[in-house]
Amino acid sequence: MLAEERRSRIQDLIVQKSVVTLAELAALFETSEMTVRRDLDALAARGACHRIRGGAMSLRPPDNRSFAYPSYFSRAQAQAREKRGIAQAALAFIQAGDTIALDSGTTMTMLAEAVRGVEGLTVISNSLQVLERLRNAPGVVAISPGGILAIEDMGAGEVSFAGPMTVSALRAFRPRRSFISASGVDLEAGIFNAGLFQAEIKRTLMEIAGESILMIDSSKFGRANGVLVAPLSRFHTVITDTAAPEPEVAGLRALGVEVILVEPVSEAVALPSAVESEFWSLLRSTAMEDLR
Repeated sequence: MLAEERRSRIQDLIVQKSVVTLAELAALFETSEMTVRRDLDALAARGACHRIRGGAMSLRPPDNRSFAYPSYFSRAQAQAREKRGIAQAALAFIQAGDTIALDSGTTMTMLAEAVRGVEGLTVISNSLQVLERLRNAPGVVAISPGGILAIEDMGAGEVSFAGPMTVSALRAFRPRRSFISASGVDLEAGIFNAGLFQAEIKRTLMEIAGESILMIDSSKFGRANGVLVAPLSRFHTVITDTAAPEPEVAGLRALGVEVILVEPVSEAVALPSAVESEFWSLLRSTAMEDLR
């Protein structure tokens, strides 16, 4: 088993059990406690857990009882004007000839649409929705890291590549900036993601980039559900809308993070066409059938 795959499974166990020990992990994965100790140290360095004597514990156990993640298409319509404004503001950080990395999510799909006119741009993304928006953009090179086709949260999440092969491929790149989204943000804990494997992709994109920019609409603040990805101090800039809570904005700035507040744009995001909706529905159905 590859180290990254083992660490992803260990993080899943930490989320489920809240506390794990070196002895039980070594027995479960049939490896030495020294190897497991290195795994836990790596996860702790990423902000995924808290190291304790003889093991590790979750930083903030998720409240799954109240967490129901909506479908991708319903999320695409929620806060659509805010997300489009955030995507347009992110263009100020992208120049002709840049190499950038785009995370998965509805805000990233809008950014993909916004960068179509940037000359000589190279975009690395594991998201099929992002790659689809860029497939016929003149002057833009879109790169997929490949890996396991993943549909998180029983088909409701992003259709994207994830897993250890994806992580390994991404580590071969050095984008100037990575643009990251989140399903929840807590000022003290950090950013959260609904799915375990996408959380690992987000961390990897942050590690390989010169700097990371967080793109979140104001509805994400105060949500600490799912998998902890990273502390907010890991970001150079946060782009959000003007409805973001003032205490959180002040807290981010106190951490030394640049906060950009943007107004919602007048135009709403376009609904996916019937053909596009049918395509993604078929892709999800096919992938879910393959997983069975």
